[in-house]
Amino acid sequence: MPPYLFISIAAGLLSAVLYGAAASGSMLSIIPIYLSPLPLFLAGLGYGGTAALIGGISATGAIALAGGPLLGVAYFLVNAAAPIIVTRAANWSRQVTAENGSSAIEYYPAGMLFAWLSGLGIVIMVLLALFMQRYEGGLSGWIPQIIQVEALSQTIMQAQLQTGSVPIDEEALRSRLVQFALPGLGLFWMLISIGNGALAQHLLVRLGRNARPTPDFVNMDLPQFMLWPLLGGAVLAFFPGDLGLIGAVVATLAAMPYFFLGLATVHVISHHLPGRAFALTGFYVLLLALGWPVLLIVGLGIVEHFANLRRTYAIAKP
Repeated sequence: MPPYLFISIAAGLLSAVLYGAAASGSMLSIIPIYLSPLPLFLAGLGYGGTAALIGGISATGAIALAGGPLLGVAYFLVNAAAPIIVTRAANWSRQVTAENGSSAIEYYPAGMLFAWLSGLGIVIMVLLALFMQRYEGGLSGWIPQIIQVEALSQTIMQAQLQTGSVPIDEEALRSRLVQFALPGLGLFWMLISIGNGALAQHLLVRLGRNARPTPDFVNMDLPQFMLWPLLGGAVLAFFPGDLGLIGAVVATLAAMPYFFLGLATVHVISHHLPGRAFALTGFYVLLLALGWPVLLIVGLGIVEHFANLRRTYAIAKP
């Protein structure tokens, strides 16, 4: 019996309780739901991927007993799969020997962790699309029911009338909401997973219970194959129906690692700027306020992937 068995089960049950907070119907229940992967990340990054697996199975079983098998499967895919996969990969290591004969432990690189998380998100979304084919309208018919497109579009139209803005076509608005819903959900899932993983590692480091050092995200490199799902998803996004929706979410999830690679490039370049803290603060304020610069950061990440601007800039300006 593994020594962390009871800790893993406790982490899983805590995750299930946080996930079940939605049953209260309170607006404050949103926060516990978003933190429901955190106990599994703590178990996995503290004791290994097996601990996260035990916790994930425990939580899935508890939720399935309380809410039914379908809810249990939904929990596992949305909340447990990422901690299990990512923490298992994060703890992979090997012994490397330098030319001078000294040895050190080399841990799984940060770029590959992003690749695993992005790939997992793509697999989950494709499985969701295949599952929805059993219902009328498929994925395109399911999305309006989940995000309540009708009510949301009416709210936006009323806000435009109240502010005096030029009203847009309501049918076009509904179509646009459906197109952006699935990529938005995929993006949100990935950000929540990254946030919980980073928070778990930070807490474990502070407590001295981390199983591996914190990955070096600033100097990370992405695998070469990451560009293919991005290009393939971008092409599929132009197709009509469910195929286009799947393509859009695949492109979004595949672009996320390049977004963080672009941010890493910005941080490296900013080391040579006067008033670096002020410059980075202004950069993030504009990024959050405008939104569209995200595309520029993704583009910068793609350029960095091939041109290695971080190394070039560091050499040019020591």
